[in-house]
Amino acid sequence: MTKLIIIAWLLFCSHAYATNIFKLNPESKNVDLTSIQPNHPHWNASSIYVAGDVVTHNNSLFIAAFWVKGIEPIENQPHWDGWIWLQNTVIEKWQANKVYQGGNLVKHGADYYLARYWNESNEPAPHSSWQKIKDLFYQTPDLPPEHPDDYKTLDGVDQNDNGIRDDYERYVYEKFDSPQLITFSLGAASTLQLVIDIEQGRIPNLDADIGRQIILDIMNINYCTRQLQNEFSDFRNPKSLYFNTIDRAYTNRKSQNKIADILRFEPSYHWMADQHCEALIGAKK
Repeated sequence: MTKLIIIAWLLFCSHAYATNIFKLNPESKNVDLTSIQPNHPHWNASSIYVAGDVVTHNNSLFIAAFWVKGIEPIENQPHWDGWIWLQNTVIEKWQANKVYQGGNLVKHGADYYLARYWNESNEPAPHSSWQKIKDLFYQTPDLPPEHPDDYKTLDGVDQNDNGIRDDYERYVYEKFDSPQLITFSLGAASTLQLVIDIEQGRIPNLDADIGRQIILDIMNINYCTRQLQNEFSDFRNPKSLYFNTIDRAYTNRKSQNKIADILRFEPSYHWMADQHCEALIGAKK
């Protein structure tokens, strides 16, 4: 409890007051960030940012995907470093019959969604090819409380509707002090949930391209975990924390076998793994 109170106090005192997409007009369609505030604040290594905060760095715009501090925004697609790289300053309203790539950010209704992988005509919704971006900034230490059904199902419970299972989210905030570990673990949740979604038949268009990207992302999580363990020897792989029941662990194995069947004739594709961990390593605490 003391640790949570300290974290909450630090968040309150050091949050960077950047433009935040959640504070914009919910009735607007496309959102042009340059017209809202042409001079977005420059990223500051000592500031704390929360989901939706917009910063500029190296002449590019970035939006915080969740709580992040001390991790430099870089121009990459993986978002477990806490940042969404905006290759276009306009966040477009979601459109049916349009192809979206993993990492694309769209507005749908009053909400913002991040594409988890390539998709077309998949309307943003929970447990789909989209992850809802929601402010994870807690000004008090009140995390989602324990629920009787936290461990009874594969999906568990998500009482605050932010796309991250509550028992996993509580563990991350309560056990980790380092911003790198919090940010990376929260970011990995989206990829790991995909494994559970596959087993429950929620990805009807699962094919070699989607399967390959999921496996590459899991490989990157493994790689970044090993890099972080050089600095934090007790850090556990987010996979072992996410698949924390027998049923969830078994689902992980079955889903990866299902993907492996699709990719059985592609033995060397693993060399495509990006291994983007530079921003996480040595970030300021």
